[in-house]
Amino acid sequence: MLETVSALFVDRDRKVLLGLRAVWKQAWPGHWDAIGGRVEPGEALERALIRECREEVGLTPTRYELVLSEAERFPERNGAALHHIYVVRAWEGGEAANLVDEHDEIRWFSQEEMAALPNLTIPDLITLARASQG
Repeated sequence: MLETVSALFVDRDRKVLLGLRAVWKQAWPGHWDAIGGRVEPGEALERALIRECREEVGLTPTRYELVLSEAERFPERNGAALHHIYVVRAWEGGEAANLVDEHDEIRWFSQEEMAALPNLTIPDLITLARASQG
């Protein structure tokens, strides 16, 4: 079964980094989502998390926590998958940059701005970001 990892980067100001999924993506095109992607066969989840973050936005997570693992909610549309979401509180690499064509745009959002997005992949991202403030 396909597995994915996603990183909810939360900065000191409690802003969250999201990527606008490219319109050509099969799952959730044109929706704001956490940064991440597929876990390669035999790859450990944490290794996949670090690799995906480096590839997509040039950041290396250094302090992170797995906060949710769940099956794809719409397997008939997006295919069967198991998704793992991490909250990332510290990283190396400076400023985030949109390095690949996976996202049409990346942007930092306040949690209020995030809650107002009409095209967020799953509302749980807001709840997870808010709960991460400890």
